[in-house]
Amino acid sequence: MFKKAVESSGGFLKLSRRLNFDHSSLTKIRRGYRLRKGKKFPAFMRMPLLRKLIEITKIDIRKIEGSIEGLVTNKAVVKVNLPICTTEQLASLVGHAFGDGHVSTQRFKYVNKRKELVDEVKNYTNLIFGHEGRDFYIKNKECFGIEFPGVIGQLLHLVGVVHGRKTVKEMYVPDWIRKGSDEIKTSFIRALFDDEGSVVIGKLQRFISISMYKDVELIQNHIDFLNEIRQILTELGIKPTKLVYKKDYKNTKEFGFRILSFESLSGFMKTINFTHLLKHKKLIEVLKYKSKNQSYLKYN
Repeated sequence: MFKKAVESSGGFLKLSRRLNFDHSSLTKIRRGYRLRKGKKFPAFMRMPLLRKLIEITKIDIRKIEGSIEGLVTNKAVVKVNLPICTTEQLASLVGHAFGDGHVSTQRFKYVNKRKELVDEVKNYTNLIFGHEGRDFYIKNKECFGIEFPGVIGQLLHLVGVVHGRKTVKEMYVPDWIRKGSDEIKTSFIRALFDDEGSVVIGKLQRFISISMYKDVELIQNHIDFLNEIRQILTELGIKPTKLVYKKDYKNTKEFGFRILSFESLSGFMKTINFTHLLKHKKLIEVLKYKSKNQSYLKYN
């Protein structure tokens, strides 16, 4: 890229002036390292400079992504796999980030009592971004956790995950998921229901339920977001109930919906299912009960 930029600018000094960038600093970036006390340290390029070089050389950014070895954020160097593609695994990560995950400029953190879900987030993040993260355990809450550096959080933000507290931020299902393949939609829904959904076995009813809280100032956005989830379920052949208000909690309101019918519960099991082992087991119990009950009703 540098060679092409130098040729099109008529020399290295002219390229430096064209970029409005210090000549000596540009030299260090071109050779790939800086010397400090006789030792070599990697020289990194800021995004604005990279954009200018891409404009000058007209090189496709997808070709450049494969040559990027790492990203720098908060003075930490993180090696990541680029380019980032819209895959089922990424859709699952977004679902978990909307659920029990937390994304900020400082970190991406995921905490859950179910180790199989934490392992899934760990494996998918490593597969997509090439980073294993840091495991931890919260003893007093009996929760497992995994934490990744801020650059992973920034990358997740770029694909549609909100920064900070989700209850006080507008949320929408990213377009690439809403308009994606059934496999991408399924992965997203499974992860979200693993975190936020529940399988209820009551005396009178047995169903899947999901509900989430939102700040009272953002209720319309919350309704829109949950209706996007309902729409995706419908597209996957699963009929959810209407959205209902449930209760207040401090400065938030809880809304949710259910999946009730035997056909839709069976469709959920067949198409989506749970990674959460306990919810998976309870859904099997629900389907066995409803299947017997349906047979009884038909017989009578």
